[in-house]
This record gives sequence, C-alpha cells and structure tokens, in this order.
Amino acid sequence: MSQVLRIAAGLGALALAALTACPFPLATQRPMRSMQILAHAGERSDTVAILLQGHGDAPQRFIDFGFVKLLEAAGVDVVLADAHSGYYADRTAEVRIYEDIIAPARAAGYARVWLVGVSMGGMGALWTTSMHPGAVDGVVLLAPYLGRRRTLRAIEKAGAAAWQPPAEPGKWDQEIWRWLKQASVTQNPPIYLGYGVHDGDRGRTMLGQLLPREHVFTRPGGHDWQTWTELWHLMMPKVPWRGEDPRADGAGPVLRTADELCRDKGFDFAYDPTAVPKEGSGELACGFGPGTDCVPETNDAYCDGVAMVACERGKLTATNCVQHCRTVGDPEGSPRDTGRCAIRKDEAACVCCDHGDPGCGP
Repeated sequence: MSQVLRIAAGLGALALAALTACPFPLATQRPMRSMQILAHAGERSDTVAILLQGHGDAPQRFIDFGFVKLLEAAGVDVVLADAHSGYYADRTAEVRIYEDIIAPARAAGYARVWLVGVSMGGMGALWTTSMHPGAVDGVVLLAPYLGRRRTLRAIEKAGAAAWQPPAEPGKWDQEIWRWLKQASVTQNPPIYLGYGVHDGDRGRTMLGQLLPREHVFTRPGGHDWQTWTELWHLMMPKVPWRGEDPRADGAGPVLRTADELCRDKGFDFAYDPTAVPKEGSGELACGFGPGTDCVPETNDAYCDGVAMVACERGKLTATNCVQHCRTVGDPEGSPRDTGRCAIRKDEAACVCCDHGDPGCGP
C-alpha cells in the first residue's frame, strides 16, 4: 500500500471512530465549499492563510473568535475551507484541501500559502502538507491531533529527538511522525505550534521538543477556543506570514534573527530578540533551554534530567548542573567535580559534589 493510501486509510478509520457519537456525518461536496475574505477589499494580497476547523466546528468559529480579524490586520487574505469531519470519514480530506483550495490559490497568484489547523484540522494540515511538497509555505497548528496512544507511547519512551521510525513504512501516524522528524530538521516548511498546558495530549509536547523554541507557544488551559484564542494573539505577531521580519512593521526580510545568532554561538535562544538590530550587530543576551515565555505554571524551577529549568528574564532557561558546578561552583563559589539537579525543600536546585564524596555520581 502506498504512503498516501496508508495514511488515508488510517485517518479515515480515525475519523470514523471520532464520529461514533454522530451517526450522520455531514455530506461532502466536490469541490469543497470555501469562503474567501480579502484583507483589503478589491485587492488580493500576496499571502493567503487557509483555515481548517476541528471536529464538530464550523468555519464561522474563526470569525467569531477574531482569528480572521487579526489576519486581515496583518494584510493576509483568508480562505475558510469547510473541511468538516465528513471528509476525514470518506478519506478525501487531503485531496479536496489540495485540489479545491491550495491549487486554486496558487493558480490565482498567491506567493505564499499557509495552512492553519485547529485540533483535527491540524492533522489535516500536516497530512496535506506532507503529501504535497512545496505546495505550502508554512503551517500553524493549534492543539493538533498527532496520533494513536500506542504510537505516541513508543515515541515518548525513546524520546522525540532520539526516536527513529522503522525502515519499512508503517501506520499512518508513524508516517506522519516520520515526516515531522524530517520537516523539523529542514524547517521546510516552517511549523508553528500552540497548545494549552492542561490539554493532556503528550503528542503536542513531543512535537514541541522537535521544533525551534521560538515556534512553540503554550498557555494555561485545555482543548477549547478560549485557550486557542489566547494562543492566537501570542502567535500572530511571531509568524512571518508575508516573509517579513515579524518583529517590526516594514522591517523587511529577515537576514539573521537574534535567536539564530545566539544558536550560532552555541546557545539555544535570545532573551530579547526585538532588541537586536536585524543585521545582527549589537550585544546579544543568550540562554540555554526551552526559551519559551514563562507562564504561572512554570514559574517554579523544576528538574529535567541533570538540568534545572527556571524562569529567568521572562523565559524558561535550562542550567546544566554539571557544567554549573564545574564553572560557577557551589553556593560558596567553590568549583566542584560534578553536579545534578535535585529537589531540596520543595525547590529545584543544582547540587554540587566532588568525586569520592558519599553519593556523588560520576
């Protein structure tokens, strides 16, 4: 079975399972129904965002919750595609999204085409993008569905970065993760991810571990429109919809972002990307770790292996305790041989020691 048929069959089964509570799924249309909204009346933009709804939702929700309004303000045209659950049930979602929505947008002359998917629509966005290389310039995902529990457990057990798909093609979600691994390395196309920290789906957290830190956004909340709306307000200014520097209006194409310059120096992120001239001059304040914005749930430090993750200058920053103990030293400032992260008095801290000390590891 080809990859396209395998994924189509798998997602069709997924959709049928999801629709068990709905004995009469909506009938599909050919071509798929859609509505175009121009950012400027009578004038087409150079960029279009195609919005894909979640299971049980209608495209109107993107209007109701202000998604379209913010895209219009950014000069981005919008296509609301009625990619409802029926298309997943009859295994035609990817074909219809591409043939009826993306291909006509390209034919109309749009230089950039973005897919925005919420929940089930996020899976549809990934599925379609993976099947049509070069057709999509960027993907924005809000709480996407990313696979069956057994697949996610296997990836989690190995670690998202270390997991490798089997050489032979497998189930649909395995193939999606095979593609995600490749896309996360090449960043072609760029993928932006947002989800609520109380959503409870381990797949979103693991995908976030593969993506550039500045492409991942979280907020307190669950799998609901309130959370997604808050995330949308965070993400909109950070996505280079029109190929421009998202830090300032009219800044022009990005040469090297502050985060990229920090990574060139061996760090993970820049604390304040907006303070750095886009040509890369000036001093950079760089850090290690996730680099995502602190939220109330992450204000308290915690251990991640040998690293201590804490909120610093509004960003989640990771301190390698082994390196810290060897260079900075213990609380008295004395360098030690090694260290580890441990919870002491309900707080995470780097605990330093010398080889030979009782309980001191290698």
